[in-house]
Amino acid sequence: MNGPLQQRLRPTARRKVRPSAFFAGLVTWVAALCLTNCASGSSPIAAPTTASSNPSGSTTSEPVDPSRRVLSAYRAMWADLVSAARTSNFQSARLSQHASGQTLTLFVQGLARDQLHGIVTRGTPAIHPMVTSLSPERDPNRATVGDCFDDTYWLEYQTTGKLAKEAPGGRRATTAQLIKTSGTWKVDQIAIGKTGTC
Repeated sequence: MNGPLQQRLRPTARRKVRPSAFFAGLVTWVAALCLTNCASGSSPIAAPTTASSNPSGSTTSEPVDPSRRVLSAYRAMWADLVSAARTSNFQSARLSQHASGQTLTLFVQGLARDQLHGIVTRGTPAIHPMVTSLSPERDPNRATVGDCFDDTYWLEYQTTGKLAKEAPGGRRATTAQLIKTSGTWKVDQIAIGKTGTC
């Protein structure tokens, strides 16, 4: 991925990030994904659960509120991208599991460009997501997530193993729009600001 993240995800004041700008140069991602609304700190990636075990060994389903499902989908989207970016696999089946629309286009085009230039990305981002809106109120199928995306330690390498480019990362104000289709939440649009915006 060529150049710093702020070139790839060109800051846009309440505008969508253009597909051609998303992977203009991711340089660093941080070591862990947040598992909760992240009042502070980050946690390692873990698969969300919707069931719990009782002493008898059986499982019982527990209702999951929409906000938890939205945050789970948002975190999974980043995990999918991190996995694909390790080899710049733009054809990864995981990419479409939690991303759609503009977001999916950005990921596929960016990874394809990186693969063409022999660039891979290692590490995982630190995120601090919070649901800022759900609509409609009774049975939401649209959601907005606000985040402070931190790309400090996500590094780009040439396939030879050499660091592709040295550029500082940092914390960036991020907004994602999610939609629910056939019961599945996916990130449909995403905008990431420049370093120091959160």
